[in-house]
Amino acid sequence: MKKITWLVASMLTLGMLTFSSCSDKTKDSAKDTVEGAKEDAEEALDKTKDDLKDAGDDFKAKLNEDKEALKTEIDGAIGNLDKKIEEADAKMDKATAKEKDKWKERKKELQKEKEDLKVSLNKLQAETDEKWDNFKSDTRTKIDKIKADLNN
Repeated sequence: MKKITWLVASMLTLGMLTFSSCSDKTKDSAKDTVEGAKEDAEEALDKTKDDLKDAGDDFKAKLNEDKEALKTEIDGAIGNLDKKIEEADAKMDKATAKEKDKWKERKKELQKEKEDLKVSLNKLQAETDEKWDNFKSDTRTKIDKIKADLNN
């Protein structure tokens, strides 16, 4: 009986040592895994932040290019309107009374179109990213209408 008691006690002691040492290894392994995952997550977050910043910078650069292109279009349309206004003035000098009224009306239309474009030009730089597409579309529609009107 003494041998059995001794054998059971030895087995229990050996089992306790085995389970407790395995448990420490498991804890260390789990801790290493958590720390590695945390480092990976931080690296991924940093990369995502950099990618997002780059995308924002690219968007702003494209927006500025669009604004400059539209400004050039507006300036060109205003220049064309100025020429047509000068032509209307020249034709009024040579026109009969009835034709002068027609040319005065035409000049008013051209000046209104010019003022509309100047308003758009002044709003151009202040336009926000969210409203840019609508502004650009509306302004290009005005320019296209003016070009069609000037060609008639």
